[in-house]
Amino acid sequence: MESNPRKVQRLRRSGDFRRVREQGVSNTGRWLVLGVWRNEGVVGGEMPPKFGVVTSRRVGGAVTRNLVRRRIRHIHQMHHSEVQDGFLCVVVARFRASQASFAELEYEWRKLAKRAGVLKPCVS
Repeated sequence: MESNPRKVQRLRRSGDFRRVREQGVSNTGRWLVLGVWRNEGVVGGEMPPKFGVVTSRRVGGAVTRNLVRRRIRHIHQMHHSEVQDGFLCVVVARFRASQASFAELEYEWRKLAKRAGVLKPCVS
């Protein structure tokens, strides 16, 4: 039985978030900060990329934070197949993220992901 892919590709453990923060590389934009860490030690093949979202109270109240979180998760879902295997990605929403539209968040996420080198190379 196939498990829900949304649950499989989420970061859950605080240790994974800490690893990305301490050992990974961060790229900062106007609305988002994208932290990435490459897991080189996977035996028997690559693990699929996993994503996590962090929104602090500075983003806004609970309703606003949840809206921003849903938008970022949807962006992850849309671009999951474009991310190389073995990466842990954490997106931190900056305090202005609630003022951004979905399109602005998506554009910035793609720009930061390209800068971090997590997107698969385009085959033309």
